[in-house]
Amino acid sequence: MIVSDILSDYPIDSAGENAMTSQSDGNSLDSVRPFSRRAVLKGLAATGAGLWAGQGPVLGQTGPVRIGALLPLTGDADAYAIQMRAGIEVAAGEINDAGGIQGRPIEILVRDSETSPGALPKLCRELVETQGGAALVGPWIAAGRRLATRYLAAAGVPLVNASNHEGRYCSTALFSVGPTTAHDGHALVRHLDEAGAGKRYFLLGSYPSWQNAMFRQIRFPMAPRGIKVLGQALTDVGERDFRPVIRWIEELGAEVVLFCVMRHHGGEFIRQARASGLLDRVTIGWIGYNETLDAGLDPDDAARIVTTAPFVASDTVGAGPEFVARVRNHIGAPSPVSHVAFTHYNAVMALRAAWERSGEVSAAAAIAGLKGLTFDSPTGPVTIDAANQHATMNIVVARGGGLQVIERLGPIAPDPGCTVAQPA
Repeated sequence: MIVSDILSDYPIDSAGENAMTSQSDGNSLDSVRPFSRRAVLKGLAATGAGLWAGQGPVLGQTGPVRIGALLPLTGDADAYAIQMRAGIEVAAGEINDAGGIQGRPIEILVRDSETSPGALPKLCRELVETQGGAALVGPWIAAGRRLATRYLAAAGVPLVNASNHEGRYCSTALFSVGPTTAHDGHALVRHLDEAGAGKRYFLLGSYPSWQNAMFRQIRFPMAPRGIKVLGQALTDVGERDFRPVIRWIEELGAEVVLFCVMRHHGGEFIRQARASGLLDRVTIGWIGYNETLDAGLDPDDAARIVTTAPFVASDTVGAGPEFVARVRNHIGAPSPVSHVAFTHYNAVMALRAAWERSGEVSAAAAIAGLKGLTFDSPTGPVTIDAANQHATMNIVVARGGGLQVIERLGPIAPDPGCTVAQPA
């Protein structure tokens, strides 16, 4: 596999976006592991001038198939960048080892999407018009899929998004293999209610718009179940002092805290809830919880957390153990392997299946092939709905402290609340 990268520490131009100079290391799959945040950001610094400088926007039909990867290399989402990149690169390596796509190798073009969506239109334009990208995977920030597809829809290039998001947005260019509110929030509330966790809820997240939109959606199926939302708080991104909101939760007498803070500082809430005694009195349903977060908590504290996910690394059913071994070998063991790696692996595998289905490799063929596509994943089939272009996938309920499966929910439809407008 060929990996092209871009460093994130270039000077900021007058428009407030990174001035971009692309670089490539031309290395094989094995040569890019193990990697860490430092390696992700600096691994290509010694390769000299940009490989693609001065070349035309598109290679011939015998050249590599270029897929752009929008990863949060800078900011405070290092663990997610590593998981995303590992899943993408493991999939590309497997495809190339099997002969590529119609005899053409996959090349991954890694770009820094930061942890803010503002730079995405420019990055998408550069990847498509300069680098000849036939499809893009990412970004991590949920709102980014909207900004990216504003350009990509007009260009006729697909974006395969594989991160947790709230749904409620469809586009001709957007295909989702990441969890929607139906997969995580709704499924988690249903499990907690049926398990007798209680009817008195408090919703706690951070400021990103997808969490606010997700919490609004979650309230609708709560009412028929007799669940009452006592309060809701959205903290600043990076907030570490949860004691005021913990006191509020205690005063309200909540029985369940539905929690959604995806970055590592979310662990501070668990530690402070334990110190106050709250952790002994409530059930924590953590939306988006995964192995990278689990590894940062005391196992006894983590065991109080329940989540839903399309994949957990401890699961021994299906091809999951083989997938975990491949990702750990790529990153460098020991390393957590989360559903973030899994869904980004699926994103690339979906593109391969789409091109094989269409019988040609192009952006238009990817879009045509992805609609209504069913493809295999390590946990079973994934189907992309032709009308809304979001995926039905198998979902499990797992408990923290090793993320062990406690219930298998089977395939759950995405129910994003939108459909793609059909041409007149």
